[in-house]
Amino acid sequence: MKTLYKYLSIFFIVFSLFLVSDLSSVATTLPQKEQEYIKKELPNASIRFDGLVSLSDGTLYLPVLPSNPNKNAKGKIVLTVPSGKRLSQLPDVVLFDTNFALLKVIKTKDGKSTVAQPKDIPLVVKTGLFPQDMLVPPGLYIPEELKIIMGDLKISTTASRVNDIFKEDSFIKKSAATTKFVPVQYMLGKTLLITSLDSKVVNVVPTDSTTPKFTLTLENLPKFILPVCNDDYILVAAAGKTYIDVADVKNEVLAKKLDLSYQPSEIILNRDKTRAYVSVCDDQSIFVIDLKSMSLLEKIKIKGYPKNISISQDDKMIVYQDKNTGDIYTLSLDESYLNKYVYNASNVSKLVIKDKNIYILSRTLSELHVVDTEIKDLIYKQKVAQKPVDMILRDNILYILGSSNELDTFNLDDFSYNNKIKFGNTGFAKNIVPVENTNLFLITNVSDKKYFVYDYKNNQVLQSVSLPVMINDLQIINKKLN
Repeated sequence: MKTLYKYLSIFFIVFSLFLVSDLSSVATTLPQKEQEYIKKELPNASIRFDGLVSLSDGTLYLPVLPSNPNKNAKGKIVLTVPSGKRLSQLPDVVLFDTNFALLKVIKTKDGKSTVAQPKDIPLVVKTGLFPQDMLVPPGLYIPEELKIIMGDLKISTTASRVNDIFKEDSFIKKSAATTKFVPVQYMLGKTLLITSLDSKVVNVVPTDSTTPKFTLTLENLPKFILPVCNDDYILVAAAGKTYIDVADVKNEVLAKKLDLSYQPSEIILNRDKTRAYVSVCDDQSIFVIDLKSMSLLEKIKIKGYPKNISISQDDKMIVYQDKNTGDIYTLSLDESYLNKYVYNASNVSKLVIKDKNIYILSRTLSELHVVDTEIKDLIYKQKVAQKPVDMILRDNILYILGSSNELDTFNLDDFSYNNKIKFGNTGFAKNIVPVENTNLFLITNVSDKKYFVYDYKNNQVLQSVSLPVMINDLQIINKKLN
């Protein structure tokens, strides 16, 4: 009997995989009708890219894709367990007329995570499949009779690294009592992600504190960190690794790995933040990631090995430099992906492209060079702050940061140059970090372990904040993490 059950199980798994192969290939997107219904009944629900539905109170629903979809259905609920419930009442089982289903993650008396008893789950659900790229909640117990819906999914144990990416470390435990302060108005309720040059952790620091609340633990020194998708996820790349980790902020787990087969080095986003472009250390390529489905769209073959990548404000062009030769190229982001050599430069710290001009920040010469992409030649140069390290474009004005703690401006309308402000006389300025939907920049000082809140419209430093960690990179999450 056990042998018969085993073979029947194998048959059903293969059969179900065949039937839902089209659905599972796009498993990161739930059916539109059901998405609309979920959002209507549970306005605060979050639907993760792999289909997991989560609520602010910690409630989780696992989606089950049907082996036999009803394509003429209206996306209405036809069955719940307990019966007669609305989705807003959080039943254990929800079946739609499309045969798509949701299984609530529930707790047993001894605290284990599981789903409803098999006897309560309709056969049409039992023959479906979880999305095959879904992160199953760690430690989830699935009854033997329901193992068919797992397909090839693996269940993480509580000891896995999935659960270790968010945790408190020894540094926080040993540090002095948290220093609280009142941040400026537009920094209230935000969170900072801070990396240093000598640690594998990302420090998570509330903007009303000087002490990390907890850390994200990586496998090696971080190459970059970047909040995406309304700050629901964080993309993290570590030195020596060929993949990008996708951390789920809400559920505090590592939700996915995007393997590029090459070590990612830099990342930029398009204007509406639906796509990420990633350069790699050891290949002549730029990778395109769809942030809605959190999947790799394509690999663009290019000339040279890219660094200092930057995207135009209209999303039509990428500019980058070959790290081996110093050659600067443009890459058109239309279907042609036209890749053109423009200019050669050395010791470049930042590139910005606007219309037909590329603005090149030369660190050793302490100059800004303006290169025309049509004639492929230098048309203007300007002395700037000593050892310039960063540059950002706002309202047709370039803000240029020198490591000597000076911020200057260069107006693209008339090429006029002005000294704006000094940020003290010690330490080493590193980055300009824009605060979304405000007139604020955070100016970081790597050796002095501090950042300045700067109002660039009024040319005024509003606040200086000292931290217990060195700041190599800093990113902002526009919400307060628990």
